[in-house]
Order: sequence, then structure tokens, then C-alpha cells
Amino acid sequence: MANNNGTERKRTDNLLNMEAIAFQIRESYKTARTNIVYSIIKKGCKKISFTSANKSEGKTVTSVNIAIALAQQVNTKVLIIDCDLRRPQIHNVLSIGFAPGVTNYLNGECTKEEVIRSTKITNLYAVTYGAIPPNPSELLSSVGMKEFVKELEKDFDYIIFDTPPVGVVIDSLPLIKQSDGVVLVVKHNSTTYPDLKKVIDTISRNNGKILGVIVNNVESVKSHKYGKGYGYGYGY
Repeated sequence: MANNNGTERKRTDNLLNMEAIAFQIRESYKTARTNIVYSIIKKGCKKISFTSANKSEGKTVTSVNIAIALAQQVNTKVLIIDCDLRRPQIHNVLSIGFAPGVTNYLNGECTKEEVIRSTKITNLYAVTYGAIPPNPSELLSSVGMKEFVKELEKDFDYIIFDTPPVGVVIDSLPLIKQSDGVVLVVKHNSTTYPDLKKVIDTISRNNGKILGVIVNNVESVKSHKYGKGYGYGYGY
């Protein structure tokens, strides 16, 4: 199922730990990390959902890079879970296997330990999707998923949910309700204000706490050197 086309290679090249990534992008992600950390004041595991209005807005690469930035803190264990069961990409971005994953665990095919994968980044772990299910919304809202997350909370300081776009499907809403906060990913010159307002209204109706918005694909002042699409911003 892994896709090795040019798009996936580009996503991998945009990871925070890659030397090719621009300095200003690394700093933007670290700034976003700091804002997120200080937006969630609680003891124990902190759970954060990443979503967007539409597909192909940079949600997965953004969530992975924030997870990496969090894992780079001292003694901080981070887990990222691929909850976009219709268009999973975490395995591609992190160059790891996709099975067994969350769907296999929820179907009783494997243990929790078998689905938690280590990555090339110290203190960053991942749970991939496993298999494309016919009922992603039901799986993510199931009692089994809630219990799975509660078990994972015991072992990690942060859990990052890479969820489907709220503006497209409702799959992510059960996870948003479990989260301590939600980060919206917006693509510059692509995401519209009506789309963004729709997502914000949906999250608010479901008692979600919006931590902020990350805007990507911004053409920075140094774009002639690093290439278009390498500007990132974070804000409330």
C-alpha cells in the first residue's frame, strides 16, 4: 500500500529532522510547539488532534513535524496515531510499515505492543492504520478506541491524532471530543474563509478546544532560495 511517488518523497523531505529543510521552517515549528505546550496546562498525557477543512492541505506533514518537535524536548515521549483511515499517510511520511495498525488492534488481531512502532526520531513512536476499513467512523467512535487511547495515555507524554478533514467527513469528531485541544491546518491561497468557519463551528459544537491555526504553503521572503511552499506560520 505504500506509495513511493514523487509526492510522498517530497513529504518525507519536509520532515523537521531533515537537513534540507529551511531554518525558518524549523523555527516556526518550534514556535508552534511552544504555543501548544503552554496552551495545555494539565498533568499526565496531553492529547492533540490535527485536522483541516479539506484534503491535501498539509495536515499530515504538519502533525508529524509538530510531533517531532515535541519529541525533541528532554524526556518527552510522543506517539502519533494515523486516524485518517480513508487516506492514511503517516507510514509514508515516517517510512515505516502500515500493518499491523489501529484497525488490526480494534479487531482483536494483535496486541497494543505490536502496533506501537519506533521511528528514526528518538522518543517518537507511531501507530499506523493497519488496513482501510469499510466503517472508519464507527471504529474511531467505538468503545474499543476510547479504551485504546486510555491505555496509551499511561506510556506517553503526548498523543497526536492525525485526523481526517472535518470539512469532508465526521470521522474525527469522537477523537476531538477526547482531545485536550485541536490544531487547524490551513493551506495558504487554498483554504477558503467559509470552509474554515464551517470547521470552527463544527468543532465548537462538539465542545472542541481550538488551540490555534497553522498556515502552510506560504511563500516566504526567501522563497527564491528555498522554494515556494516553505513558509509556515502559527497563530490564534
